[in-house]
Amino acid sequence: MKPIKDLPIAVAFVWRGEEILLLQRKDKTPAWDKKWEFPGGKIDDGEKPAETVVREVLEETGLTIFDTKLIGNHTHDWDVFTDKILRVHLHCFSCQANDNRVILETDKAYTHVWVNPKKALEFDLLEANADIIRKFVL
Repeated sequence: MKPIKDLPIAVAFVWRGEEILLLQRKDKTPAWDKKWEFPGGKIDDGEKPAETVVREVLEETGLTIFDTKLIGNHTHDWDVFTDKILRVHLHCFSCQANDNRVILETDKAYTHVWVNPKKALEFDLLEANADIIRKFVL
């Protein structure tokens, strides 16, 4: 049995009216490259999830968020590596943005889209992201 590596992550449902923001991930891991996901990232040591989500959304999109509320947590196991299982612990936030003009961190994302959550499920989403749409939004 492979060892499990735990990874705490904070992600954001950034809302613009009835639409949420998705990013198309740029990644060296083939299973994740070109998949759609929410802005967010790893919670650094000593950092609170709410601080992480603000920092990550700003870094990845150039957007400053507000009305940030924790809407729930979700755990997902990724078995895409030969030496370990990556267990992500997602802290899911809902928020608004100060602007709609996204400035992507080009080494981490190909493009972005604002989309209705139901329509988002038609995108090639990372599994955990599809799970949290179903769990917390629909």
